[in-house]
Amino acid sequence: MPVSTTLDHVTIVAEDFGASRAVYDALLGCLGLAPTQDFSDPEGEDGDPGTVAAVGYGEPAGRPVLMLVAGTTATTGAHLALAVSDPALVRAVHATARDAGIPVVQAPRDWESAQLHYYGTQLRDPAGNLVEVLLHRPAGLHQPTGSVRG
Repeated sequence: MPVSTTLDHVTIVAEDFGASRAVYDALLGCLGLAPTQDFSDPEGEDGDPGTVAAVGYGEPAGRPVLMLVAGTTATTGAHLALAVSDPALVRAVHATARDAGIPVVQAPRDWESAQLHYYGTQLRDPAGNLVEVLLHRPAGLHQPTGSVRG
């Protein structure tokens, strides 16, 4: 029996919520994704003095596809890949990251191996998670997108 599944959202837990939010606000903002949900609840109850914070990113007036939440154990080692339809968006995200001091793992480049066929850039969030922005291409189609130095 065929199974139909759609990914609803991804959650990233951040120990330093403010630093992580600044990174995701900048990178996702380049792609037209904005906070569609924003929660901040400075708790102060006895025995629980922490702060609850979460932000959900999605298309304006849409459901969030990425949730960033504050927590004491950060998500690490995740690889978030976001597909775009225009190479200019890949370059814009890279430029934003570079200008904001966000670590660039890989400047925009063409990946032409037999399996990949895409143009993309890779960045790191404050917890070391990999954020990749890429444009898929049909196999065998090579369209130079210009080089950008990181």
